[in-house]
This record gives sequence, C-alpha cells and structure tokens, in this order.
Amino acid sequence: MKHTVKLFQIGLKQISKDGMLIVLIPAPFLAGIFFKLAIPFFNTVLTSEFSFPLTAWYGLADGMLICLAPLFTAMISAFLLLEERDEGLNAFYQITPAEGYSYLAARIGLPMTGAFIITILVAAAFNLSSLSFGVILSSSLISSFTSIFLAMMIVSVAGNRVEGLALSKLMGISFLGLILIWFIPAPYSYFMAFLPSFWIGKILMDGVNVFTFAFGVISCFLWIAFFTRKFLKRVQ
Repeated sequence: MKHTVKLFQIGLKQISKDGMLIVLIPAPFLAGIFFKLAIPFFNTVLTSEFSFPLTAWYGLADGMLICLAPLFTAMISAFLLLEERDEGLNAFYQITPAEGYSYLAARIGLPMTGAFIITILVAAAFNLSSLSFGVILSSSLISSFTSIFLAMMIVSVAGNRVEGLALSKLMGISFLGLILIWFIPAPYSYFMAFLPSFWIGKILMDGVNVFTFAFGVISCFLWIAFFTRKFLKRVQ
C-alpha cells in the first residue's frame, strides 16, 4: 500500500506539470454548473416559445452528468499511463514493488475513488430531478466503475498518447445505453444491457433495486477484467 500511495503522489506531481490534465480537474463541477443553469434556461425558452418543455428529460440530463463527472478523472488517469508508457516509465515500474496491480491501483484505483466522491457531490448539488441519495449513490458507483473500464480500454488499445486522445473521443459511445433507454421501450431497450450506462438509466427511471444495481456492477466488472488483462499482457 505504501508503494501505491507513493506512486500516486508522483502521479499528482506529473499532472501539476501538464496544463491539459490540470484543466480536467475542475471539469466535473463546471459541467454541473452548466447543466444546472443552461438546461432550465432552455426549458423556459422552449416552453414559452414552442410549448415544448424539457422537464420530461431532466432525468436523462442528470444521468448524463453522473456518467460524465468521473469520466474526466478517467481521462487524466489514461493519459498519465500513456505518457509513462511513451517515456518508458511503465517498464521501470514493472521491476519495482509498485508493479502490476499496485501500479494500476495508484494510477486508476485511487483517482477513481476520488472521482466517485466527486460524482456524488456533483450529482447532489446540480441534479435537476430531485434524485434521492440512494439513486445518486448507486448510479455514481456504477458510473465510476464504468469510467475505470473506459480508462483501461484506452490504455490497453492505444499505442501512445496521440492514439489515446483519439480513442477518448469515442468514450461518448458508452452513453448510448443511458440515452436509448429514454426513447426505446422495454423489452427492446435491453439489447443495450451490456453497457453499464443502461443500468444507470434503469436506476434513474425506476429507482434502486438489487437486480438493477447488481447487473450494473457486474457489467462493469466484466469490462474491467477484460481490459485489465489485456493491459497487463501488453506491459509484461
């Protein structure tokens, strides 16, 4: 654990020297402020001008914010891992006590723990549809696990930071499960059940239950296990 914390502190120093990564740190709160102010404004305009209220989609907006908040931390972790790969530092860490899973815990595990807490705070402060704490907690946990799998996907597929930047633009595909559940009725929407965001949408629409939460977490763990194994094989 000591080596993991030490490596985490080294990562923070590296982030402080990278302007692009620093900008991503306050991004969850900036996104929350934008959602909280912009969406009600557009709702007022569309309702008064076109009699087309957006209130029915406030839950979808909350889901997108919950999915988006930890994604910024995932991008920081992924870019840091790719930068260390480009510089050959990951090979060095493989021969230290901080190799393997300890290395991933420092670069992804600890940051995403912080991202989970931030997601809860952002969702609680800026949600539009009066979400209960249980909904916020469970959906934030699934969203944080989703961001872990997306970070692992980038570092296991991308060959360098430039490729990682290109792949990060595809992260939005993970939102499809959340978005389509609002527009495709059951049981047809279940064809997106392999995406964790689908289960976040189910929680936001129907509330928290053991079945929905468990399947959301399981879908995350399957993706995380797949890409983690792929990443470890690549660096060994």
